[in-house]
Amino acid sequence: MAFKRNISSSSSSRSGGRSGGGSGGSGGGKSEEARIPRKRTRYLDPNVVVDMNDPEYLRRFVTEYGKIVPARLTGVTAQQQRDIKQGVRRARNMGLLA
Repeated sequence: MAFKRNISSSSSSRSGGRSGGGSGGSGGGKSEEARIPRKRTRYLDPNVVVDMNDPEYLRRFVTEYGKIVPARLTGVTAQQQRDIKQGVRRARNMGLLA
């Protein structure tokens, strides 16, 4: 027999290498009640209309690699993010943004 397996040690390694038999929670440290919601910093006032035809304005919402920055980082509203997305795509198509 070229390959012999020790059955008793293989069953203990099947747990995925995790030690301890805790309750299986996320282990974040803080409970649900202790969380304080973070205040969102806003680049734009929620009442501001996004100018989709201004490439310099749209560059604020695009990384140096050309990716659109998500709304959770920029703090814009959902409607503003849709306008930014549409404006950046149009500007790319016209060759105004890389």
